[in-house]
Amino acid sequence: MLSKTSIVIMGMLSKGEMNAYDMLKMIEKMNMKYWFPIGATTLYETCIRLEKKNYIENTGESDKKAIYHITEEGLQELKSTICALFERVDFDSVWFCLAVMYSGVLDKKELKREIMIRTKILDEYEKGTIANKELMLKEDVSYIEVCAIDRMIQIIRMEKETLERFAKNN
Repeated sequence: MLSKTSIVIMGMLSKGEMNAYDMLKMIEKMNMKYWFPIGATTLYETCIRLEKKNYIENTGESDKKAIYHITEEGLQELKSTICALFERVDFDSVWFCLAVMYSGVLDKKELKREIMIRTKILDEYEKGTIANKELMLKEDVSYIEVCAIDRMIQIIRMEKETLERFAKNN
């Protein structure tokens, strides 16, 4: 599976060729610094690693700057990663944000399938989490011990709402 930075880079390149500087500007424009900051060094190093893996390549169109595009192998790896992210629950919400943000690499049928899978997983997880909370409350534990579970329930519900709106718009 790709790293978060790799997903961002390859997701941007799935929409067209770019150089690293333009990628940094796009990241800045998207205000990613507030939810997933990527520094210039990390971006440049990740581009080099992705190029070595043959996921992206330099078009050679500029002598001064590397202009990258995603390879077919890279596109398949990105699609595979996006699907894997839809199919797992991870409370580092950046993973879900990236899956949604770059889900455009999936065709409509694939996306619909992934939304259905994610919704089913979230429904089951919500049910189990609520049952766990109720059990803890019966044991008369303090709210401080339950507050993390409340947070998980809210994250699940926000993701489900996002998926509902996403499905309506796609």
